Amino acid sequence: MRCYKGRRRGWRPPVDCCCHLCSPPVCAPSKMTIQEQICKWVWIGWNYLLLYLLGAWYMLKELCQSHRAPSGITNQKGRVAVVTGGSRGIGLETVRQFLQLEMTVVIAGIMFWPWMVTEDGHEHHWAVNYLGHFLLSHLLAPHLVKSTSKDSPSRIVSLSSSVHYIGAINFSDIKNEKHYNPHKAYAQSKLAQLMFTITLNERMTKQGVLALAVHPGVVATELFQHVLWAKTFPKIASTFLKTPSQGSDTVVHVALSHELKEGGQYYENCCPTRPAAAALKSDDRNRLWDLTCHQLGIQEFGKA
Repeated sequence: MRCYKGRRRGWRPPVDCCCHLCSPPVCAPSKMTIQEQICKWVWIGWNYLLLYLLGAWYMLKELCQSHRAPSGITNQKGRVAVVTGGSRGIGLETVRQFLQLEMTVVIAGIMFWPWMVTEDGHEHHWAVNYLGHFLLSHLLAPHLVKSTSKDSPSRIVSLSSSVHYIGAINFSDIKNEKHYNPHKAYAQSKLAQLMFTITLNERMTKQGVLALAVHPGVVATELFQHVLWAKTFPKIASTFLKTPSQGSDTVVHVALSHELKEGGQYYENCCPTRPAAAALKSDDRNRLWDLTCHQLGIQEFGKA
């Protein structure tokens, strides 16, 4: 028996493949009727329209709204921070602003990538933007509980996005295999991240750990490498979008400010903001939590 891991979309594994990653196939080819093709392209067009209308609204909003700097931050000597994605963009600027802290900040992410799957068979946005953060939080949870205190609680800060407002969790096709749309996949991953943050806070707040989520703003980083207009007109992007330093301000505020007393909140421009209604549905959040634990092989969150 042989294992065939180097698969691509539309590829069927040979019958002698022994690997659970190859069976069932990632996306078995299927013929669509004309009506199905029309529905597919209408749906893709609708997602594009929603996304760019939301992006335009946030760009206008941020141009008209004064940028708020972090506040309520005191000396953090003796504390520890774990920052993912700290080598560039918002992550790098966050690291530059930190002294020494006691929280986890999960920042790494991708946006609008073409169809890709990980070695474990997960769609790339889902794996990088969501599953990786969930797993890291699971592994660090015992250490965060041990190091927390009443005056200085440990914090888990996730970088979500305003795109979560148009996201939806497709439980029947969580990997977006049927009709892949990078915009839809990205929005789903960011909504999942926010739902995870709210549920995590409910489960860990009694242990002294706060979980919060942040929208950093529409920031000119390499995250826009697959956005056509930003690649075509880079000067426009650098002129009208926030800088990575500005994008890191809300992250730093949520991670450090003593003004924050409650977790489970979503922040924009250093202010708590009501998230999408979809993120607040407890039944869907618990269903997502159970599904994620199953995907990652976690028997009990925070326990090895």
